[in-house]
Amino acid sequence: MKENTSNNIDFADNFPEEKDLKSPSFWKWGVFSFVAVFFISLLFTHAFLQRQVLISHIKKQMAYSIQALNQFGWDIAYDNVSFHAFPLFPLGEINNLKLYNKFSKTSWNCETIRFDNSILRSQKLQFELIGKQFLTLPNGVHKIELANQEFILNIDDNGEIHLLSFKLFNISVADIADIKQVIVLGNQISSTSLEQPAPSFKLAFEISDIKLNGLLNYPLSQDIRRIYLNSEIIGKINFTNNLRSDLREWLSKDGHWEIKDFNLSWSPLLLVGKGNLYLNENFKPILQLNTTSKALSVLIDDLEHKNWLDSKGVFVAKILLSGKSYKQDENDQYLTVSTPISVRDDALLIEKIAVKKFN
Repeated sequence: MKENTSNNIDFADNFPEEKDLKSPSFWKWGVFSFVAVFFISLLFTHAFLQRQVLISHIKKQMAYSIQALNQFGWDIAYDNVSFHAFPLFPLGEINNLKLYNKFSKTSWNCETIRFDNSILRSQKLQFELIGKQFLTLPNGVHKIELANQEFILNIDDNGEIHLLSFKLFNISVADIADIKQVIVLGNQISSTSLEQPAPSFKLAFEISDIKLNGLLNYPLSQDIRRIYLNSEIIGKINFTNNLRSDLREWLSKDGHWEIKDFNLSWSPLLLVGKGNLYLNENFKPILQLNTTSKALSVLIDDLEHKNWLDSKGVFVAKILLSGKSYKQDENDQYLTVSTPISVRDDALLIEKIAVKKFN
C-alpha cells in the first residue's frame, strides 16, 4: 500500500537550517536586541528611582511651603494631590488648588497644576497650569487666561532649586490688565569670593507691555512698557526648619537682597535705580533705592491728587527735588532728577521725607 504524504509536516520549512543559526547577522541582531532591552530596562529603572527621590523632595517642600504660608497669614487648599513614580505617567497633579489670605478676600484658584520630568533629565521639573484660573480681590473675582506658559525648575540632589525659568505670554486678567509677557529667571551662584556673606542666588524678572483697564483708578498712563529687575540674594537661606527661623538665621549673617538694576518705564515716567532690600526683626521691608528718573514729579502729583500721598510730606519733598532737577536735553519735556527713595518704618520716603504712611 502506498503511503499518503499529503498531510505530513515538513519540519525543514518551519525551522531555520543549522547554517542560518550560525550566521553572523543572526547573532548580531540577537545581541543588539538583548543590549537594547537591557539598557531600556536600566533607563526606566533609573528614572523610576529618580522620580521617587524627586517626589520625596516635592512632598517635603510642599509641607515646608504650607507651614511658611501659615506663618504669614496665608494657606493652601486643594481637593486632591497625586504622584506617579512610573515614568510613563505625569509625575504629579494637584486638583482645584486655592492659595488664599486668611484675613482678606484675596485668593488665587487654579483648576489643575500638573508637573512632570524628563526621563533623560530627571531633575528637570516642568509645571503646567491647566483649566480655569481666578484671582479674587476685595473688589471682585477676575478670570485669568494664559496663551502660552513655561515653568521649569532644576533641582539638585539635596532638593534645592538650582535653576528656575518661568515664562508667561499674553496674559489676560479680566477687568484689570492685559500683559504681553512675564519672564522670571534664577540660578544658584557658586561664589569663590572671600567676602561674607556672598551672593547665593541670582534672580531677574521682566514684565513688559502692560495695558491697564481704563476704568481703574491709576496714575500716569494706561500703558506700562516695562518693569525690570536684576538682583542677587546675598547670603544663603537654608530652608530647613521653618521660614521664620530660617530667615532670622539669614538676617543675623547680614543676609539681604541686592537690587543691581531696576527699570520702570510708565509713560511719561522713566526711572532706573539700584540699592538693597533688608528685613527688620518683624520681617517688614527696609528698601533703600538710589534712583535717576524723568517725570518723577508727574507721578508724585498724580498720586497726591488721588489722595494716596500725604500732602504735607509731598510739599517738602517737592521743594527739595526742585532744587536738584534739570533738563538733560534742552528739548526734554520733563525734568530729570537723582534722588533716594526708601521704604522703612511703614513709610515711603522721598529725599528722606515721609510721603506715605502704610499703617
